[in-house]
Parts: sequence; structure tokens; C-alpha cells
Amino acid sequence: MFALIWLDAVLDDLANLYVSAGAEERARMAAAIEALNTRLRNDPLAEGESREGNLRITFIPLLAVTFHVSAVDRVVHVIGVQRFGR
Repeated sequence: MFALIWLDAVLDDLANLYVSAGAEERARMAAAIEALNTRLRNDPLAEGESREGNLRITFIPLLAVTFHVSAVDRVVHVIGVQRFGR
């Protein structure tokens, strides 16, 4: 099991995306984030695509999420979120 930390600035960005979305989109985002959090805690290296170093990106409904995995410390830091897709 990995510790999961969302940076405060990223949570602010997510909140802004959430409140600017319609009701149906908010429901999709909330479900996708909940499922993503579970996957990141369980096996973050199986999630998404690798980037430089320990950086990874994943695409979930309506969002692209960037995160850093420290396998040694067993910690995942979510470092970016942006609107993606429909």
C-alpha cells in the first residue's frame, strides 16, 4: 500500500474544474477520482504512462492527472491535474 498525497495547489485546481463542470460531469469526475485514488494507493506503477524519471500521467474521464511515484518511500504525490477530453 502506498501513501497518497495530493498537493494543495492541485486540489485547488481540481476544485475549480469540478465547480465549473455540469452536474453530470461532476458525477463522472468524482467517480473517476475515487477509483484513481484506490489504484494509486494499491499499485501506482501500473497506472497510466511513464514519463521522465518517476513521473507518470494518467487519463481518466474528463481529466489528465500527473503524479510522482517514490517506490522506495512508498509514496505517491499527485502534482498536476487538468481538463482533458469530454
